[in-house]
Amino acid sequence: MSKSYYQTPTGIASYVYCPRLCYINKSFPYSGKKTKYTVIGLFEHEVLAKHAELTRLDWLKVKKLTEKSTDLERQRIDKVLDFAINISKENYPHFLDVLKNNLDSLRYRLSILDLKRVDEIRKFEEIGSFSEAVDYVLPWKLEEWLVSEKYKIRGRADALYKGYEGTIIVEDIKSHGNRLDAFIHQDEHKAQLTTYAILAEEKYQMPVKQVRILYSQDLSVEEFDISDKDKFDLIKIKKKSDKILESGIPKKLEGEESLKCKHCYRREFCFGLDQRTDDEIRDDVNFEPIGEVWKKEWR
Repeated sequence: MSKSYYQTPTGIASYVYCPRLCYINKSFPYSGKKTKYTVIGLFEHEVLAKHAELTRLDWLKVKKLTEKSTDLERQRIDKVLDFAINISKENYPHFLDVLKNNLDSLRYRLSILDLKRVDEIRKFEEIGSFSEAVDYVLPWKLEEWLVSEKYKIRGRADALYKGYEGTIIVEDIKSHGNRLDAFIHQDEHKAQLTTYAILAEEKYQMPVKQVRILYSQDLSVEEFDISDKDKFDLIKIKKKSDKILESGIPKKLEGEESLKCKHCYRREFCFGLDQRTDDEIRDDVNFEPIGEVWKKEWR
């Protein structure tokens, strides 16, 4: 493997879910064809990030929450939804109707998210200043690119928060509509977030002891405590995934683990591998040599 090759948190985490999936993604990179579900996920990431950004600006401007804050919240949500329509037209024109149908749901969820954050602000204000409370409740960094030169990993974290005693909390946004699916991917998700924890620590020289997932569909939060052992084990997994292409393709999962296959986005491709030639596979996935994919990631 090229010394200049950088792995991603998602790529490393795929090894935890299934070594065969990791092998397939490296050998035959996913073409990235957009579907209704992937577009909704990307769309909601952008909307939630914009909402957090505008909320921070509004709150730091007023310096204290009052009854007028409710009107401000409605105005902010209107701005965010206008932004949502514009990015839909620009980035996802073929899915515009699907995303417009999602706006009422988004408006409702953003209003609930505002209420939750106001409650959190009130609690933090009891032990600190308003500006400190804002730092804890709202992201410190959004869509932050993180790179580890030490471990050759790069990726973009959805959100970084300031935690207690000079720590960082990493948050990832997931749009799973099916909580069973989220549960089955739990170990993979923790591995992905542990990787981001390692990257954030290297960049900011601040410890990461906790990470979490915000599920955008119901605004529930899943938290993971991250130990030094978790980080050490993750690097061992990363080294295994580095070498995955040096041997043949791993076997499909068996026994109880095979349930993961039903919840894998590359199931159909994976199950058809054994019956098809390399040329047929490349044609089917709009194959692009992996070396070229790596180069594009750095442009």
